[in-house]
Amino acid sequence: MRVADVVQRVAGADRPWRSLDVETALRVAVANAVPLALVVATGETRHAAFAMFAAFTAIYGRAEPYRRRVVTVTAVALLMTAAMAAGTALGLLDAPVWAAAVGLVVVLVAGVCVIGWLQGVPPQPIFPVFAYLTLLQVPLAPHELPRVAAITLGSVAWAWGVSLVGYVVRAVLGARLPGLFAPLGRGAGRTAAVLRDPALWRSAALVVLGALTAGAVGTALRLPHVAWAVVAVVATLPAYGRPPDAWRSVRRLVGTVAGALVAGALLAAEPPVAVVVAVVVVCAAGAEVVMARSYALGLAFVTPVALLAVHLSAPGDPTALAVDRVVETALGAAVSLALLGAARLAAGRRAGAAPA
Repeated sequence: MRVADVVQRVAGADRPWRSLDVETALRVAVANAVPLALVVATGETRHAAFAMFAAFTAIYGRAEPYRRRVVTVTAVALLMTAAMAAGTALGLLDAPVWAAAVGLVVVLVAGVCVIGWLQGVPPQPIFPVFAYLTLLQVPLAPHELPRVAAITLGSVAWAWGVSLVGYVVRAVLGARLPGLFAPLGRGAGRTAAVLRDPALWRSAALVVLGALTAGAVGTALRLPHVAWAVVAVVATLPAYGRPPDAWRSVRRLVGTVAGALVAGALLAAEPPVAVVVAVVVVCAAGAEVVMARSYALGLAFVTPVALLAVHLSAPGDPTALAVDRVVETALGAAVSLALLGAARLAAGRRAGAAPA
């Protein structure tokens, strides 16, 4: 294999730039910017993670026509709200590890089913899982519940509206500036039959196994942010209807290292909160522009978002935070590669044992 081929596989640079990605990036920027600005302005900076995760509802439905998109973003809004509520409740109750693991399985299976039915992009339940696990660890007192509930529901509602306001924008400007907007797709028909597809449940079982393995290893090693290892597994194992791709784990690790260096350097400079929020918004939008073309480059944008969100909620040593992100992503990537290797070996044995 040529060096150029290896570089292309690691970068994942096999798709052209698309204006629909730019539209999605603008939606994500607006969906994040307003709630985060309000959270900071009202002195609720430590609850910024609630606003940020809720805003990620706007990522879904990127190329869908609006009649289809309203179903997508409504379903995702409900899924994200439920995952965030579960993580918040279990964290508030100081739930034991086994209860948190059961909650993770429920969120994973629900996410695989909902996103599989929606034919969503991204096809893995990354955001509900990340939200659940992160909020599980956010320190919260009972008297703060009304505030975080208001932040969560308000941010979800805002993201829902931002996702659909393009219908009006296209109606007003589309005829005057026909070259401004890329055409929306149609998408295949949705059917509940996917929930009876054995392949869906095999996908769910694999991701549950991987997530629990990464979580158990991370907990045994006393890693401080086990959620990052679990999310790395969920993001790199094949989603329902997608082929396995071992290079995806490599790309995620490469992008994470780059993003951790950027975020660590930024936090070491001790910027004001307004600058941190601005970087979160820019990086979240930038990830949507580049992710479809280069997964590694997309992770270089996503990683600062994750690290800065943690910093806003619970400031700490930026170097330790960046190192933790890389180490735990490496753990998740290793678990994913091990499971993919085991699955490939098992498939080879079954093929060899099949009658001629």
